[in-house]
Amino acid sequence: MTEKSTESTTRQLKIEQLLPATAVGIENTKENLPQTMSEHRKIFPWFARRPTAATRLAILASLLPADTTNNDLLKLMGIGPREYFEGNIEDYVISREASLDDRDGSIEDHFGYDYLHKQTPESDDLESFHERISNIWDDELPTVLDPTAGGGTIPLEAARYGLPTISNELNPVAWLINKVLLEYTSEIGPLESELQYWLDEIHKTASDNLSEYFPEWNGIKPDHYFRAYSITCTSCGRRFPLTNRWWFNKQKGMAIKPNYSDDGFEFDCVNVEKADDDDFNPAEGTVDEANAECPYCSVVTEREELSEKFSAGEFQYEVCGVRYEKEIDGTRYHAPRDEDIEAVKKAKQTVESDLNLSTFLAHDRYIGRADRAEPYGITQWRDMFSPRQLLSHAKLLEAYEEISSKVASQYNEEKSEAIQVLLSFVATKLVNRNTRLQPIKITRGTASDLLGNNNYSFNWHFAENNLLVGTFSYLSEADNVLGSYETVCNWLSKADSRDITVLQGDGASLEIPDEEVEAVVMDPPYGDNIMYAEMADVLYVLLREYLSDTFAKQFASPETDKQSEAIENPEIQTPSEGESRMDAARQHYESKMSDIFSESHRVLRPGGVITVHFTDKDTYAWDSLTMSLIEAGFTITATHTLTSEVPQRIGMQEKASADSTLLLTCRKPTDIPEHRTPTLWDDIKYRTRDAARNKANELLDSELNVTKTDVIIGAFGPTLQVFTEEHPVVDKHDNPVRPRQALEEARTAVTEVLIERELGESLDEVDNVTKWYLLSWLVYEREAIPYDEARQLGLGVGIDIDEIKRDTKLWSKSKDTLMLKGYQYRVRDIDALEAGEKRRKRAYPVDPRHESFECDIDTVHAVLNIIASKGSDFAWNWINNRNLQDSPSFKRTIVSLLELLPEDHSDYDYLVNLASGETGSLLNIRASQNVNKSQSSETERRTIYDYE
Repeated sequence: MTEKSTESTTRQLKIEQLLPATAVGIENTKENLPQTMSEHRKIFPWFARRPTAATRLAILASLLPADTTNNDLLKLMGIGPREYFEGNIEDYVISREASLDDRDGSIEDHFGYDYLHKQTPESDDLESFHERISNIWDDELPTVLDPTAGGGTIPLEAARYGLPTISNELNPVAWLINKVLLEYTSEIGPLESELQYWLDEIHKTASDNLSEYFPEWNGIKPDHYFRAYSITCTSCGRRFPLTNRWWFNKQKGMAIKPNYSDDGFEFDCVNVEKADDDDFNPAEGTVDEANAECPYCSVVTEREELSEKFSAGEFQYEVCGVRYEKEIDGTRYHAPRDEDIEAVKKAKQTVESDLNLSTFLAHDRYIGRADRAEPYGITQWRDMFSPRQLLSHAKLLEAYEEISSKVASQYNEEKSEAIQVLLSFVATKLVNRNTRLQPIKITRGTASDLLGNNNYSFNWHFAENNLLVGTFSYLSEADNVLGSYETVCNWLSKADSRDITVLQGDGASLEIPDEEVEAVVMDPPYGDNIMYAEMADVLYVLLREYLSDTFAKQFASPETDKQSEAIENPEIQTPSEGESRMDAARQHYESKMSDIFSESHRVLRPGGVITVHFTDKDTYAWDSLTMSLIEAGFTITATHTLTSEVPQRIGMQEKASADSTLLLTCRKPTDIPEHRTPTLWDDIKYRTRDAARNKANELLDSELNVTKTDVIIGAFGPTLQVFTEEHPVVDKHDNPVRPRQALEEARTAVTEVLIERELGESLDEVDNVTKWYLLSWLVYEREAIPYDEARQLGLGVGIDIDEIKRDTKLWSKSKDTLMLKGYQYRVRDIDALEAGEKRRKRAYPVDPRHESFECDIDTVHAVLNIIASKGSDFAWNWINNRNLQDSPSFKRTIVSLLELLPEDHSDYDYLVNLASGETGSLLNIRASQNVNKSQSSETERRTIYDYE
């Protein structure tokens, strides 16, 4: 290995300077729809791939010198007008985005350039780029490594720029995606004619074997089915269907209508708008919150009994409706015919009578954190499918096995392998749209995405595809795989990409020599965000049926390796005495990430750079990630927030918005001291707060359309930079201080900035419980907020929200979401009290008859009940009798709520009444300053939730 200089690699890089974050954020948003995303993502399902713009920025800025202008960087990325342009490109992109809704023509025409993923740099631009970066990396092209490559976006973009590229991935499914995208495309090249021939052969054989199970009607083939279940009512003994809704295609007005009689039930497919039945509501099925009501006797079978029935196999499959390729009698949606019901029965008999089919995928599933299906008897992989679905997948596999030996005999080993892998991709992709676990997508009348919610959830009805025709069929997925593969071949041929290595294994143990890599760019797993191995198992088990002989090592085990992956998975951890499973899982994650970062540190040359994408908002995840980087020996040198939108565009609130991403950049020091003297936390505590405040003000003053949570995340970066530069950090008792204490300081500092800017004055006079309630509305601007973030916000003002929950009833919880409550949920109605109605005291913690209250929010909610029930005059006396007109905290709470609550909140109109008229005069509140929100719509706060 050539000895490499450390002097050159300590020079400042572009990523350590101001980046064109707004323009890149706009590009990220442009690529967040299925029809605009990069072609490589269509080759096979995977999770959480970064947009092209964010990926290119991270790679290129991590390699280019610091004196690279933003215009030069954007041009190299592919951002900017096609025609010669001397102005500021970022300003140009912002102006194009601001006028997007007034455009004529396509988005690409409006911006004056193609989507980034369609652009591979021309040879002259690549040559200039290579020369520029070689000058600061010892006259050679720097190598880019992604040790947790996932779906392959980062290494693919590095390869498109002609850079030496190393991709590593633990999971065999993701590794295979990388192998196809990077290795086959660059070494074997286009395979269109060969693949098309074998795809047609497989489809012909499968069609011959499956057509009888999908009967045509008037020569027209069915492509989708509405399937549900039925059970026998334990009360009346009649069988009835189960579903939580009857919509087939809501956009078309088509629904399934059950008809019940003494002889049983049958289904019609009806156009709801034309149907003459006011009692039928397709949004209401027989199941509500996992409890099923019998339509004959109205007795409810509760969730527990339902799951017991399904676990015992005491249910039947129903065909409720059929969608056809083309219209029959003016519509594609029809009720099932006798032939459809007989075909389902025949498929079931075939599966049960054929020895091979009866054992196909008959091995136990790993039941983990992401599983919601096991309680309903889905314990083996074959249970994921109805009999006809299982038969369809098995027959495609049989058709593949018939031709695989022919493929092997006609091509060399490398080409044969590539063809067989791509053929297996086509068939395995179909699993994502053809199991019992995805419902009908009611806007299309087709199957939803199995992997879209990152869990395995049982559904009361499901979509079944005819894999031979139509949407999500073998032919449609063949087009996607083939098209994606050929496109990537073209990309890499333009870049003349040859120096590419694809590794499979643990990122903590790389087959790479010491100090061989100049840059690590990675998008690591985030805590417990996605259970990658668990979710990939459904793809892995079928790929294994196709490829276990070809890749004996990678597909040796029945399921994927969950012990070695870097996630927080409490299901597989054995905690120490006194330790919770969650604590053990977090420790495992931190240890694994530390090992991966340490391995990256080993293979990086001194002065090398590591840039990490990070989007998780959980402080514990940030704490673990930062601690892992520190323990690996890195120093944070820069952070950048890439947001998703720019403000003040017409119609912005109706648009989708991508999550913000933080780029966290670190260097491997060229001179690592053997021992560093610990820094006292009190000595740097206020520096971390100042860093957070400065970053918050910078973001709020920018053109970025940042949410309040984005501002908090953005402030984490410079805060962590201060912390890592001074590590190790200890408190006055010499105990280690972890990064989360710095992050808590950052959160507190940012909320102070938000209070100053949004409310005009502090909340110091308000009690801590009320302050938390107000800050929750200030930061999140809606009643439903992430529980973990709300809890961290509470700790920042000195309260544990779990401890106040029961006594205050200020919030409730649904899964991981916290719901803020208004006065009606908390205050016992004054009229009901005077009427002597009895209620448990704890159900309504606030009694408006009291003379004083524990918290300011209690006082305000009490008076809202008074003004709602008794009117303004009574409220005036109520306030005057308690001398609340002299209470600054009471008035501050009212004014703040008027500023923060949305106009459609149930409390808002009563607050306006309170701040108006005689009560407003008594309190000396100038209502006009607080209630005219509609007059300032141009400056309304927008949040990420506005774009859902």
